[in-house]
Amino acid sequence: MKTPIFQQVMRGVAAVAVALAGSFSAVPALAEAGPTEPAPVSPSPSAVSGPAQTPPAPDSTPSAGPTSAPSSAASPTAAPAVPAVDPAAAPAVAPATAPAVSDAGLAEALRRDLGMTLEEFNAAGQLGRTAADAVPSLRKLPGYLGISLKDGKILVEGSGPELQARIDELNQAGPSSDFVLVAPAADPLKVPSAAELVASSTEQLFQAYVREVGPAGLQAVAYSGGSFIIRTGGTTVAEATLSILLDPQPPSAMSGTPAPGKISAAEFVSRYTNVQLEQGAPIKTEQDLFGGQGIVNDLSSVCSAGFGGYGPGGVPLVLTAGHCAYDGAARETYIEDASSSPAAGANPVWPFVTDGALGTFGFSQFGGLQNSWVLNPTWERGDSGEPGNVGTDIAVIGGIRPDLALQPAAGKWRGDAPDFSTADPTNPGPTAVKIIGMVTPFQGQEVCLSGRTTGWSCGQVDEIGIYVVGGTTYSGNPSDVRAFSGFLSNTVESSGGDSGGPWISGNFAVGTHSAGENRGAIEKFAVATTLADSLTHIPGGVQLQLFLNKPKLVAPENRTFKVGEDIPGRVPAAPASAVAANSKVRITVDGQVPVDVPVDAAGNWALPARVTIGQVNFSAETANGFSRSDTARFTIKISDLDAPVITTPAEGAALPTIDRIDGTGTPGMTVKLTGDVGGSALVQPDSRWSIPVLRPVYGQIAVHAAQSDPRHEDSPSTTRNFTVTPAAPAVTSIVDGLHFSQDSLPATISGTGVDGADVAVLVDGTPVGAARAGAGGAGSGARAVVRPMAPYVLVAGGRWSVPFPAGLASGAHTLSVTQSVDGIASDALLVTFIIDALVAAPAAPEVPAVALADPGVPAVQSVVLPAGSGQLPNTGAGSLLSAAGVAVAALALGGALLTGVKLAGARRRAVR
Repeated sequence: MKTPIFQQVMRGVAAVAVALAGSFSAVPALAEAGPTEPAPVSPSPSAVSGPAQTPPAPDSTPSAGPTSAPSSAASPTAAPAVPAVDPAAAPAVAPATAPAVSDAGLAEALRRDLGMTLEEFNAAGQLGRTAADAVPSLRKLPGYLGISLKDGKILVEGSGPELQARIDELNQAGPSSDFVLVAPAADPLKVPSAAELVASSTEQLFQAYVREVGPAGLQAVAYSGGSFIIRTGGTTVAEATLSILLDPQPPSAMSGTPAPGKISAAEFVSRYTNVQLEQGAPIKTEQDLFGGQGIVNDLSSVCSAGFGGYGPGGVPLVLTAGHCAYDGAARETYIEDASSSPAAGANPVWPFVTDGALGTFGFSQFGGLQNSWVLNPTWERGDSGEPGNVGTDIAVIGGIRPDLALQPAAGKWRGDAPDFSTADPTNPGPTAVKIIGMVTPFQGQEVCLSGRTTGWSCGQVDEIGIYVVGGTTYSGNPSDVRAFSGFLSNTVESSGGDSGGPWISGNFAVGTHSAGENRGAIEKFAVATTLADSLTHIPGGVQLQLFLNKPKLVAPENRTFKVGEDIPGRVPAAPASAVAANSKVRITVDGQVPVDVPVDAAGNWALPARVTIGQVNFSAETANGFSRSDTARFTIKISDLDAPVITTPAEGAALPTIDRIDGTGTPGMTVKLTGDVGGSALVQPDSRWSIPVLRPVYGQIAVHAAQSDPRHEDSPSTTRNFTVTPAAPAVTSIVDGLHFSQDSLPATISGTGVDGADVAVLVDGTPVGAARAGAGGAGSGARAVVRPMAPYVLVAGGRWSVPFPAGLASGAHTLSVTQSVDGIASDALLVTFIIDALVAAPAAPEVPAVALADPGVPAVQSVVLPAGSGQLPNTGAGSLLSAAGVAVAALALGGALLTGVKLAGARRRAVR
């Protein structure tokens, strides 16, 4: 059975990470999915200021048709202003929640990234917890430098008798001697001279550095490999817009010239025997830009980003609508803060709130060549050409900020109407639609638009043609109308500010938004410029930025291949629908000249066969023009041995139990079995081998077999997958046919099962709610899992427990219990129990009243018997005999009832 990941292991891993981070130092990480905090901006000083006298309204989408109302985005004449930054205005962003990782996914990640099995990872987690528990007591002792894990041991770096004594105590307290004291690179007990100091902790060194050198340019103070590290190279910039205001490499720290009253970093490090100085590149948080995000220009007008692309030489650029450049009047562009966009649910604000620079407008065309109007001005003067001047509506933004990562994807803002609950506008990455190519529009085509005002809107293409819209000066000159090739939809909604936003069909780019009626208009329509036509107008050409996954190997579990055979791989398509056409995988083997291999329609590729035995290191990236995936790095081995064959069990077999793995191989070689079953065996002269399964396994099982010989590299491995169904779990708290009194029901239902299994408990077919583990003897690390259909409880320490359901009526009930491992469920164990109704106490019989004598009637006289008559004297109590009998009966019944309560209580405690 695959060993489950219990909470105690994960807590141990987390604990040692925290403890070791405190003992060493934190290393800043580069965020790939955007900044952890949005860049600080302010609605007033940081927004791009417009003209002082007549700023245009925030609407850069012209109306369709020369007879429409004038465009509200007339060209201003004021000089552009540079946005300022106000850190206090930074909108808060909720931290992202890490996705849950299954055992299978974790096992694969561990094998790929760490070369560890799940069992080894669990053991390392327990070792890490042991180390973390020891850190507080070690840190207080003189001579302690740090702690690390290596080869299954806890290495404590430092020296001194007190430290050694504490390590001895820790080893005596544990089941094994896990702690080992290792000498540091520089002996802390050495007496320092005036020019030779010894650092004792990262905290001490950090404070000394800040005090004597200052924080400028400092990246990290860390401990590794027996020595401390001072890393300089520029202050980490958490918000992209800070680069406008701060020099990322302060001269005082980078040039070696100390600030007044301070010493240089090099001089500081030279005082220490165990400190090194490293030069690092400035660390910045990368910011992402998706299609559909707002773009603010220096004329205080707003549009939407379209698609990422590449110009000549692979220079990155962003495409948007040509009219957003105002015939070349607009130059600088800035990214609108996503949380302030109407598409994110925010109320419209002006001036617009920005989130750092984007780039500079380069080529733009709105209408004919050089932004010319529809009517050819030379035609009336005898030009033999056509009178109508049809162009495009496209603009190129270049000079993209270096730390800005253009994403080949269109953001969905708040998601699909009408619920708008499928996407987070401040974190568009998880739901953004990837772009893998370009198609031309056609009638009936399903399309969607992403824009900073409307958000995400989908519909169909209703027509394709040439569209005429009011030009930049249309409000003052009705002759300024422009024409472009495009398409129209009567079902897609749009509004001012959506201009330039991407129109897509599936994972393919179709166009950029140009014009339309505002959302909610009686005659709703939206018009886009055809992207395929637009790109033909851009000088030098533009390549669309495409989404590409990095290559993966299709490899045996041990990543070993037979000499002379091609090494296969695959480029995954997901989350896109396919791999971009004409993609290649660029492979670089051990620093050699890169070679390109083709990728077929299914994403398959292959590295040509190797002829040399041994290890091969190579890197691979998916390429399509200038578009590139992340780089994948692989280490494989080439062997001249054949892989063994596993004969039983069969692939995909469903078994009730398994006691051995059988197969065939090369006589005299050793077959090693890894995975969920381990072991080894010698291949017999008849080519057969057999390895016993020494411990029970359940669930989805994978085993890997490879042949081994001291004179050869191990062979490629063979994998066999099968399932083993666990037996039904046991119920220990209730036996079949047991009776309970309604007033003395048990608190829990409990039992035993396979450690790590999920147990489902139902009573009369209804899942028992609020599953609980860890009570009534459950092992540490148990967790409760409540699922929509049937609550589960994780077996920990071989035990499980759930609360006894409330509200059960008197009568017979059926308890059903199953357990599953990796989704493989056992048969149900059925137990019947009976809840007895409460028995009401019988009513006491009526006692006849004693009649009093009527007046004048003599009362009954007592008879006094003589002594020795053998009869009891009459005391006058004879008439009370029946009442006394009732009292005795009541006492007896009360005793019985009390006894029943005690018995019921004893029974409840017995089965609890």
